[in-house]
Amino acid sequence: MTRTTRLRTSSDTGSITLIFAVVTLALIAMVGLVFDGRAQMTAQQRADNVAAEAARAAGQHISGSVVTGSSGLDRRRAVAAARNHLSAAGVAGSVTLEGNTIVVRTDTTEPARILSLIGITTLEATGEATVEVTTRL
Repeated sequence: MTRTTRLRTSSDTGSITLIFAVVTLALIAMVGLVFDGRAQMTAQQRADNVAAEAARAAGQHISGSVVTGSSGLDRRRAVAAARNHLSAAGVAGSVTLEGNTIVVRTDTTEPARILSLIGITTLEATGEATVEVTTRL
């Protein structure tokens, strides 16, 4: 009696490696979204807070011209105060005055720690705050 052994060839060769690679990439992405997502939220809060602080600093510059009936905002000092606050906080931004309204916009970036493994290297955040100066006698 002669016995013939057939070798099994299957098309599943290497499928475990592919599944492992896909699952590993998905896990890295999920951990990155949780960890770097928290960093993104922190950067967003910081951008909003710095914008609000700079707008408040600008709003503190009320001149004595309120008595004469003008808006009472020392525009030059208000813009300088807001820009100085942005600079001290290390955040890029812009300060605009529209009538009695001070608008501060901020832009900040944070490096991605986990998501950088899949090509997302920076996390961007913007903030905005508006202060309306009203003076009444």
